[in-house]
Amino acid sequence: MNIRPAQEHEAKTLSALALKAKAYWGYSAGTIESWKQELSVSSDAIASVPTFVAAVGDEIAGFYSLVPSNHTWKLDHLWVLPQFMDRGIGRALVAHALETALRGGAFCVTVDADPNAENFYLACGADRCGEVPAPIPGQPKRVRPQLAFARCACSSAWVSRRHRLSST
Repeated sequence: MNIRPAQEHEAKTLSALALKAKAYWGYSAGTIESWKQELSVSSDAIASVPTFVAAVGDEIAGFYSLVPSNHTWKLDHLWVLPQFMDRGIGRALVAHALETALRGGAFCVTVDADPNAENFYLACGADRCGEVPAPIPGQPKRVRPQLAFARCACSSAWVSRRHRLSST
């Protein structure tokens, strides 16, 4: 696997990848369609924010994009094609995103996560810091967890609140 900067001409491919990855969780076709615009990646976005792909051979297996904002950056997209899940690609993309944010001066990286991805981000070291209502047909109480990766003020290490609490 190779992680490299995304290229503007890959916008359609990345948008299709995000839709396939989201559909993996069993959402209805109508629900996926309603999310199509927010899951789309434009060539302008690729040119303007850090966007990287994980390639396995010639195939794009996953990607992420970050939205920089002072010291708190947002992990706007992180998607892995279902056939490449459970191979460490998602973890590698998270680690790469955190390093990219660190080099850019971030002290915190936030994630507005799909409920199905929460355990993945927690396992990668994020902390849950809230939730927002996100009802969909058939799931009126659905919420999206709000997560954050925080950098230790005294080093470049990313630490979770669980780790900080257990080490005191």
